[in-house]
Amino acid sequence: MKRIVAFYILSVFSLFMLPVLIISCQKTKIPEKIESSGYMVTVYDCNLDSLVKLDLEEYVIGVVAAEMPVDFHPEALKAQALAARTYTLVRMKEFGGKGCSIHEGADICTDSTHCQAYKDPKKLGKGYKKFADAVLSTKGEVIIYEKQLIDAVFHSTSGGKTENSEDVWSNKIPYLRSVISEYEENSPKLINKESIKLDDFIAGIESLDRDVIINKKNISNEIEILERSEGGKVTKIKIGNKIFTGKEIREKFGLNSANFTYNVKGKEICFNTIGYGHGIGMSQYGANGMARNGYDYRSIIRHYYLGVEVASIESFL
Repeated sequence: MKRIVAFYILSVFSLFMLPVLIISCQKTKIPEKIESSGYMVTVYDCNLDSLVKLDLEEYVIGVVAAEMPVDFHPEALKAQALAARTYTLVRMKEFGGKGCSIHEGADICTDSTHCQAYKDPKKLGKGYKKFADAVLSTKGEVIIYEKQLIDAVFHSTSGGKTENSEDVWSNKIPYLRSVISEYEENSPKLINKESIKLDDFIAGIESLDRDVIINKKNISNEIEILERSEGGKVTKIKIGNKIFTGKEIREKFGLNSANFTYNVKGKEICFNTIGYGHGIGMSQYGANGMARNGYDYRSIIRHYYLGVEVASIESFL
């Protein structure tokens, strides 16, 4: 009798648990296509080496997934969605942008150094829902300044303070001002060290200016930082008999940032950098830090882009 009762209880328990087991084994379902936003983007996919046409919101999901880790706070992901959507629309020809200047026929491309990084949403697995929720909860929202779309540039880590646009680029943009970015301590790119052999360093400088004269035997006295920006980036550095920008040095030697110090050790020059990226606009790790400290995505956007508003696409077209 006891065996019969035990068998009965086990059978009933199994029937209740079976749906749970089946659900837990299912993979995250990715919709074939999200509800159309009414705007299409022609994207040059660098991996496929071809043009693809995507719904704007579907494309933005892929950008947010490529530009921010899945463990970032939802409010930071929403801020990234606004920046990515606005950045895209500015570059679309129908919105008066120049499109992608490298790939003919494309509004934008998936090369992160030229445009924005992008991941196929269908390959995001369990992370898809979090990215999609962030994007679709801000669907159609963009960042404007004086009723115009802004150039919503962003970077990984500012190093504590973002840059004025003119200190890195040539043009002064009123909403791209230097601001404090205080919550970046969890960024893996906050501090970095790069060592370069002196011979390679000198060769690199000579490739920037063939008329440069550098005394290799007294290299420590041949380098002098002359000027820094408000955000801390090197704007002018004297090497030998020539003056270069910090941006030139950063790009030539692949440094994380133009906010650097240096010291010569034996046959190497060591660069210590703070931050990662050009430092203009929204700091992604700063945005995540703000979100984790209670700021919502609109507050994050207004902090990094001064004097802007969040609006719907239809409200100013």
